Amino acid sequence: FLTLADVMATGYHAARVAGVKEGDTVVVMGDGAVGQCAIIAAKMLGAKRIISTSRHPDRAALTKEFGATDNVAVRGDEAVKAIMDLTGGFGADAVLECVGTEQSTATAMAVGRPGSTVGRVGLPHVPAQDMTSPFYRNISVAGGPASVTTYDKEVLLDAVLKGEINPGKVFTGSFSLDEIDQAYSAMDKREVIKSYVIVD
Repeated sequence: FLTLADVMATGYHAARVAGVKEGDTVVVMGDGAVGQCAIIAAKMLGAKRIISTSRHPDRAALTKEFGATDNVAVRGDEAVKAIMDLTGGFGADAVLECVGTEQSTATAMAVGRPGSTVGRVGLPHVPAQDMTSPFYRNISVAGGPASVTTYDKEVLLDAVLKGEINPGKVFTGSFSLDEIDQAYSAMDKREVIKSYVIVD
């Protein structure tokens, strides 16, 4: 249930604003807690093919468990080529950008098919982004902070209660409140996906 306060709703927001629908091919940029939850959301909304972008075996394994059908572990131009090859040169129907770096966002803009939408929920790391390429390819960009209570009330809480989704698996390490520095460090070093802090 704790994921519904943030990461699950944010991942769902990315998929919803990108217009993910039945039968779509979706690319998810990012393998952190939000990216993992975006994969859950894409699956919930009927995506047929979900391409994750993990470089870490433990995270890649979880993306597969959540519904990813393919994984691309390279970055930059190599990632664009690999994703385009996987989609037969057409690109994805929707791209869920859950990182916010310049490279991740540029890749997201490059791998959507003409007319697709990028659901952008990664906090932007740079103040400006070149929008020339998506403009000429009619790629829409939507996103921002998630409407957590709306999504929880409409769909997510019910899905968790029915056992249809289990986003709590993104918590891969437990820490006491006294270990808060270690909890953040473990996430920063990619030793855990999301730290769970227990307050006695």
